[in-house]
Amino acid sequence: MTREDIRSVCPYCGVGCGIVLEVENHQIVKVRGDTEHPTNGGRLCTKGSSCDKPVSSSTRLDMPQIRPHRTSLPVPTRMDAAIRETARRLKQILEEYGPDAISLYVSGQMSLEAQYLANKLVKGYLRTQHIESNSRLCMAAAGAGYKLSLGADAPPGSYEDFDCTDLFFVIGANMADCHPILFLRLMDRKRQGAKLIVVDPRRTATADKADLFLQIRPGTDLALLNSILHILARDDAIDPDFIASATKDWSDMPAFLADYSPERVAGITGLPQDDIETAARWIAEADAWLTLWTMGLNQSTSGAWNTNAICNLHLATGAICRPGAGPFSLTGQPNAMGGREMGYMGPGLPGQRSALIDDDRAFVEQQWKLPAGTIRKAGGHGAIGMFEAMTRGEIRACWIICTNPVVTVPRRANVTAALKAAELVIVQDTYADTETAAYADILLPGALWAEGDGVLVNSDRTMTLARQAVSAPGEAMADWDIIARVACEMGFEEAFSFSSAAEVFAEASRFTNPKTGYDISGVSHSRLKSGPVQWPSQMGDTVPRHPIRYLPDPNKPPVFATDDGKAVFHPRPYLPFEEQPDEDFPFLLNTGRLQHQWHTLTKTGRVDGLNKLNPGPFVEIALADAERLGIGKEDPVELRSRRGTAVLPARPTDRVSPGTCFTPFHWNDRFGENLTINAVTGDFTDPVSLQPGIKHCAVSLSRIEPVSAPAEENAATMPLDHLTQHLGLVASEPLALSVESRQWLTGFMEGLRLAPPENELPFVPPSAPLPIEQKARINGLLAGLYARSPVTKDIAVSESPTNTHPKLLIRWASQTGRAEGLAQELIIWLKESGHDVDAMSLESCKPADLSGTVLFVISTFGDGDAPDSASAFWDELRKTQGSLEDVRYAMVALGDSSYANFCGFGRALDERLIALGATPFMPRLDCEPDYEETVEAWQHRFLAALGIKEVSEPDVPLPDAPAITRAAPAIARVSLNRCLTGSGSDKETRQIVLNLSGTGLHYEPGDALGVWPCNAGSTVETILNSLGLPSDTTVSVRGHGPVSLKDALTRHFDLSRPSSALLEKLGAQSAGYLSELLATTKLDVQAQELPNLFRRMQPRLYSIASSLKACPESVHITVGVNNDPYPGLCSNWLASLHEGSEVPVFLQATSQFRLPEDDAKPVIMVGPGTGIAPFRAFLQERAACNSPGRNWLFFGERHEENGFYYREELEGFMTQGCLTHLHTAFSRDQGQRIYVQDRMEENGEELWNWLQEGAYFYVCGDAARMARDVDSALRRIVARYGNMSSEQADDYVSNLTRNGRYVRDVY
Repeated sequence: MTREDIRSVCPYCGVGCGIVLEVENHQIVKVRGDTEHPTNGGRLCTKGSSCDKPVSSSTRLDMPQIRPHRTSLPVPTRMDAAIRETARRLKQILEEYGPDAISLYVSGQMSLEAQYLANKLVKGYLRTQHIESNSRLCMAAAGAGYKLSLGADAPPGSYEDFDCTDLFFVIGANMADCHPILFLRLMDRKRQGAKLIVVDPRRTATADKADLFLQIRPGTDLALLNSILHILARDDAIDPDFIASATKDWSDMPAFLADYSPERVAGITGLPQDDIETAARWIAEADAWLTLWTMGLNQSTSGAWNTNAICNLHLATGAICRPGAGPFSLTGQPNAMGGREMGYMGPGLPGQRSALIDDDRAFVEQQWKLPAGTIRKAGGHGAIGMFEAMTRGEIRACWIICTNPVVTVPRRANVTAALKAAELVIVQDTYADTETAAYADILLPGALWAEGDGVLVNSDRTMTLARQAVSAPGEAMADWDIIARVACEMGFEEAFSFSSAAEVFAEASRFTNPKTGYDISGVSHSRLKSGPVQWPSQMGDTVPRHPIRYLPDPNKPPVFATDDGKAVFHPRPYLPFEEQPDEDFPFLLNTGRLQHQWHTLTKTGRVDGLNKLNPGPFVEIALADAERLGIGKEDPVELRSRRGTAVLPARPTDRVSPGTCFTPFHWNDRFGENLTINAVTGDFTDPVSLQPGIKHCAVSLSRIEPVSAPAEENAATMPLDHLTQHLGLVASEPLALSVESRQWLTGFMEGLRLAPPENELPFVPPSAPLPIEQKARINGLLAGLYARSPVTKDIAVSESPTNTHPKLLIRWASQTGRAEGLAQELIIWLKESGHDVDAMSLESCKPADLSGTVLFVISTFGDGDAPDSASAFWDELRKTQGSLEDVRYAMVALGDSSYANFCGFGRALDERLIALGATPFMPRLDCEPDYEETVEAWQHRFLAALGIKEVSEPDVPLPDAPAITRAAPAIARVSLNRCLTGSGSDKETRQIVLNLSGTGLHYEPGDALGVWPCNAGSTVETILNSLGLPSDTTVSVRGHGPVSLKDALTRHFDLSRPSSALLEKLGAQSAGYLSELLATTKLDVQAQELPNLFRRMQPRLYSIASSLKACPESVHITVGVNNDPYPGLCSNWLASLHEGSEVPVFLQATSQFRLPEDDAKPVIMVGPGTGIAPFRAFLQERAACNSPGRNWLFFGERHEENGFYYREELEGFMTQGCLTHLHTAFSRDQGQRIYVQDRMEENGEELWNWLQEGAYFYVCGDAARMARDVDSALRRIVARYGNMSSEQADDYVSNLTRNGRYVRDVY
C-alpha cells in the first residue's frame, strides 16, 4: 500500500503545532512537522514528534466494561449495550433525583465538536448546572480576567506578535519546557535584538535565557505588577491619549498605585529594587512589548486579578491591539481555547456566552429549538465545589470524559471520596489503567485524536482540523459520537442525530457573537482541510489569518467587548495567601511540568523515548536547605502538607530559593506509591474564577531513612546492577495494569503463595488478560525467581590446566573501530586454534610491557599518523632508548591506497620496532579497506609461522557472529534528506536521517556508520557506452558471485577514479575523473577482465550524529557534498536520494571515541563543519540521560547565515542547560578570519580550568589543518595557563590521550 500524508495537529499543549502523519498499511509510521502550518513551520518538540506512539499502545481500551457491583470486576460488553446502559442509568437518576444530581467533568483535549455536544446535552437537555472541565484547573483565571478587563475571553493578539515585539515579559511561565516550539520562536526574535524579562520563583530553563531574571518570592506577582505600573505612572511613561480614548476607570488607579512603591514591593517580593526599576524602564522604552503567562499566575487564589493587573499595564501604555504588543495567556491543552469558546465549564454557553445573561440564554434556546426558559440561569460552583457536592450526596452521577481528576484535582482525598460516594461513575477514556478508571462503574472506550475528525483551537485562536489517519481499536469511538449516541438513547434524537463531526461543527459555527467578536461562521471542515484558519472568520471570509482583535478600524482606537466599547482598569490589591509557611510546614511547594512529559502520563508515559528523557519524579530543594536537613541527591524525602503526603527522591539544586521546593506533577499511582503530588496540594480557590491555587502550598520536608538490606544481599545485588547496565536495560517501572489485569495477577500471586513451586517453573498462561509485553516481563521475573540449574564447574570460570606455552599478545590501535573489530575476530580465531591470547588496545599499553610474541593490528590516521588511541604509546616508543630484542612480532596494517601515505603508521611502527631490536617473524601485511580475503589468506601463513597448536575447547564461550557486518549490511531507508546550508551558500551540507526499523542495528554515540554507495546512473551509462557491452552481461564479482554488468557498475565497482590497471590499459599518464576519461573512449575488453580493471567499491564511514535515546529506530549523519575537483561518490549519492530510498549500512563501533563513563565529567568538543556530527549525538545522549556533566562546544564554518548547522537544536540544548557554552567561529563573516582554535585561545583560562577539573577533550573534523591547529592551540593553552614549558605541555597532553581524555575522530 502506498504511503499517505495526513495533515493534522499535535495533541499535547496549546501551542497547536501542525503535524503530518505518514500512514502506511493503516498505521502511522512517522510524524513530522508541518512546514506550512503558521504556528510551527515544521518544528516539533520531543512530545510532538513521538505523538503517534500512544496510538498503537497495547494498553488501549478497545471494549466497554461494566461493573455489575462496586465490589466486582468490570465485565467487557458490546458498545451498543454499554451506551444503552449508560443512558438508562443517567435517565433513572435524572427522573428520580432531578437535573442537579448529574454532572459532567470534561477536558481541553476533546475536540471542539465533542465539547459542544457535551455542553448542549448538559445545558439544554439534562438541564443540570454541573458541567466542569479540567480547564478550571489551568485557564479559568485568565478567561475570567480577560472578560473583566477587555469584555471577552481569549488573547487580543497572535503568534505573529512574537516576530515583531521589542520586549518579552514572561511571568509565571516556563516556556522553554512547557511550550518549547513557541519558545524557539521567542528566541528567534531575541536574536534579532528583543529583550527578555523572566519572573519566576524558580530558575527555569526559560530564566536561563533571560536578559533580566526576577526570582520572585512565591505568590507576590500581583505586588510586582502593581509596582511596575506605579513606576510607569510616576515617570510619565503611560499613554494618556490611549487611556482617554479606549479605556475607563483610570482615575481610580493613581491613588491605588501609591501603595506599591518599588521600595515597599522589594520587601514583599524579595527582589532588588533596582531590578524592579529596570523592568519598568525596559517596558517604558519598548515600542511594542508582549506579556506571556500561564499557570504561575493562573493557579492562584488571585488568578483573575493577576490577569487584570497585566491588562492594566498594557492598557496604560497603549501596548495592546497592535503588532508585537498585548497580554497573551498561553494554554496548556490542545483545545482548551475551543472549550472556553463552547462554554464547557460553569455557566458557559457556545459562542462565548453565559447562562447568567438573559439574552444569551434566549439566543441559544432559539438555536437549539428549545422552549423559552429551558436553559437555567445557573452556573455551578467550580470543579472543587462539584466534587464536594458529590461527597455530600447532592450529585449522584458523574460522567468523566478524557481526563484523570484523581491525579490532577488538588486535595486528592476529596476526589476519591466523591467518586466512592457517587451512585454512578462513567469514565470515557482511551486507556483502562488510569487512576480515575479504577472508580468507574461504566468504562467507555474513546478514540484518540488521530482516529477521527475534529477541530482543535490553539492559544492564538487558530483552528486546525485533526483528520482521521487510522481506525480506532475494537469498538472505540470518537468522543462526540459517544455523547451523541447516549443522548439519542436518552430520548433526545432530534437534537443529537449527527452522522459526522463535520455536521456537528457546522451547527456549532452558527453561534456567532457580535458582542465579543467570536465568529467561525466562515469556517468548515472542508475549508480546514486546505489549512488552518484563525477566528474571527465571518461567512464568506477567505483570509486564513486575523491576528488582531477589537480593531474594526485600523485608524481608530480599539473597540473592546464591553457595553461601551472601552476596556476597564481594575485596582487589584496584593493580599497574602491564606496558607503561609509556619513552624510545622516551613516550605512553600511549587509544582509544574517537565519538557518531555505531559499531564498525568496517560500518553507520554507510554513512550520509551520520552521516559528516558524524563524518567521519574523528584523534588528540588535549595542547597542550603538540603544541607541543613541532611538530604543528599536521590534521598527519599517525604513532603507533607495539611492534606496529605508524597515521597519523592531529592534533587538538591540552586534553581530554587531557600524556603521553597519544586516538583513535577506528572507521576501517579501507575508508577509507584506516594508519588501523586495532588495528595499534598491545596484546593483554596480564586473567588472570581473558582480556579484552585495549586501553586502555593505549605509543606514540611523530611528525609526518610531507606531500609538497608543485609550485607550479603547487597553484595549479590551489585553484579546484577552491572549486568542490567551492560545489557542496556533501564530500571524497571511498575506495570501499567488494567483493573482486570490487576485482579487476575492478584489471584495468580495468591496461587503461588498457596502452592509454592517445587522444581517447577511457573508461567503466565496464554489466556491471561495481559498484553504480550507484560506477559513476557512477568514470565522473565518468574524465571529469575524460580529457574535454577545444578551448579557444575563452568568452563568459563574453572581453572585452566597449566599452559606451558607463553601467551600471544595482541595489541591494536584503531581510529574508527575497524582495526579493533578485526582484532576481535582474530582473538576468537586464535583461541579456537588453541592459543592463549592476551589482548588490549595500545591506549592501555606502554613499550616496556612488550615481550614475547606480539601481533599488532593497527590502522593509520590522517597523513600517516598514529590513531589517537596509540598516540601516547607512539610518542613514548619514539623516545625509548632501550632494547626490544626479546620481542618477535607480526603486523596487520589497515589503510586505503587512495591516500598518499598508505598504511603510513604501520610502516613507521614496523621501522621503529626493528630499530629497537624487535624481530618480525613474517612480513607486514598492508590491507586495503576490503581486507577480508587478504587477511584470510594471511591467517594460514601466520598459524604456520607460530607453529600449529592442538585445537582445544575455547576458554570462554564464543559470541554469535554479528548479524550486520561490512560484508552483510542492513538495509535502512531514507526518512529525511535536508539541506543544512542556504541556497546562496558556497558549500552544500546535508542532514541524512535513515530509518533503522526492523534492522536490529544498535549504535552508541561516537560510533561510525558505514554506507555502501551506488554510482550515479549517468556515470554507469557513460562506462557502459565506453565498454560497448550489453548491460545484462554476466560479470563475476568477488564475494558476490555472478551479477549483471550494470549491477556491477552500479554497486560493486568504484567509478570515481581509475585503477592503475585501467590507466595502463588506456595508456594514460595521470588519473582523473573516471567518467571523463572514458567519455570519448572505447575500450576493447572481455567481461572476465572487468573485475581487475576497476577499483572495488568501498564503503564510506560517517560519524553518527544522533543518539538512539533521542532518535529511536533512526540514525542521523551529516554529509558534506563535494564537487571540486570532481564529484564525491558516497556523499553525492546520498544527497541525491529521496525519501524511502534504500541505503546499505553497517556499524563501525569504537571503544575510543566515547563519552566518559562518569556522566558528571565535563566534556569539551571541537567540531567545525561536518565535525559537529558526533557532538550532536553526545549532546542528545547527555540530554536524554539528564547527565549532570557540563558540556562545551566549539563550532565553526565559513558563514553564520548558511553554515550554522543544527542551530535551533544547539540553542535548545543551551536553553535546557545541557550545553554550558557554545562558542562559534564563522571564519569569513569579518575581515580577519577566525577559527575554532582562536575561540579556544580566547577562552583559554576557563578551558584550562575545565581540564584541571577532569574534562574530556574531543576533536572531530579535518585532519590536515584543523586537527593540527587545534592540537597546537591546546598545547599552547596548557603551557600558558598551566605555567609549563612546551615539553611539559606535550607530556600533559600525552597523558590526556593515554587516559582517554583527549580523543579525536578526524579525517
